[in-house]
Amino acid sequence: MARQRDEHAASVLLALIRISRRGVADARTAGIRLSLTDQSIVAFIVDNPGSRSTDIAREFLLNRSTVSRQLTNLVKLGVVREATDAGGRGRPLELTETGREAYRESLGILQNVVDAQLGDWTDGEVAAFAESLARFNAARPADARPSDAGPADAASAPQTPQENPEK
Repeated sequence: MARQRDEHAASVLLALIRISRRGVADARTAGIRLSLTDQSIVAFIVDNPGSRSTDIAREFLLNRSTVSRQLTNLVKLGVVREATDAGGRGRPLELTETGREAYRESLGILQNVVDAQLGDWTDGEVAAFAESLARFNAARPADARPSDAGPADAASAPQTPQENPEK
């Protein structure tokens, strides 16, 4: 029984990797091509208004220098900027109008893909899938994060297409 559960869990992992890989490829058809990392940072800023680079580093277990390089690229693309009304410590980040448009466009592209994939599903199947995904995403407490590997950075990221869904 445990072996079957392990096999199902491995199947879930592989499906999530494939979904991520396809999502990155599909989103790259947008006007501004954002990598998986770029998309993740932009989504984090949208979901966490007033967030700072240190918040991003903490959330994704990245070194601050790695986040700084990613943010520099997003600033050059005209997607992210430091908030102009920043007071206090740190510099809050926000999307530019270009960034908001790129985010909406990427979401629209991805929503169209999801809608097409779910096209022949019943409303009940879609609802059950949405509930299962919400439960899956909500189940990760902060202490469930890998702690023995230390902060990840670009040098330690998976490098082969099989290991890295971004490639």
